[in-house]
Amino acid sequence: MVRKKILLMAFSALLMLSGCIEVTFPEPMPMNRCDKNHFPKSWQGEWTFSEQSDDLEENLTINSQYVSFGTDQIVLGEENILRKFAGYYILSSKANNSQRWNLLLAKRDKDVIHVYHFDGKDVEKAKFWEALLKDDTRNGFETIRKSEGDTNRIREYKLNPKNNRAFRELIKSGGLTHMGDYLR
Repeated sequence: MVRKKILLMAFSALLMLSGCIEVTFPEPMPMNRCDKNHFPKSWQGEWTFSEQSDDLEENLTINSQYVSFGTDQIVLGEENILRKFAGYYILSSKANNSQRWNLLLAKRDKDVIHVYHFDGKDVEKAKFWEALLKDDTRNGFETIRKSEGDTNRIREYKLNPKNNRAFRELIKSGGLTHMGDYLR
């Protein structure tokens, strides 16, 4: 249990490096799809970031049931779920102190892994998500704010696609941000 919490904190730290504003989903994405219990053999091995980045670790090791970046590991299980959808492998990880999920997406092209995420710092992306997910009940998109003194800053975007069709639209129509590439 302690190890799972440490791994969750490590993944959360990785997400925090990529942005101060969390983007969360109500459940692992895509909805109602089978969980993968291991990474494909073609993905396993040592990978190195193609150029310097503040968002990603320089080295990445993918093993059958876990990913190592730096000294941290993300182990597949109840709090880290891997699924495949629309050409991406999607790693959903339980958000801190929440029943919601953070996502990291990756797509492999021969000896290159392209890594993507939903970037909460990108105002244009947030407008896109809101336009795409907005519905009459206003449950599809929610902005969570946090008051800090005189300022009221955004802490989290809650994206709630009503089905996988809406989730596919988020991915395919410009809702993702490319974080970088890893080379074998």
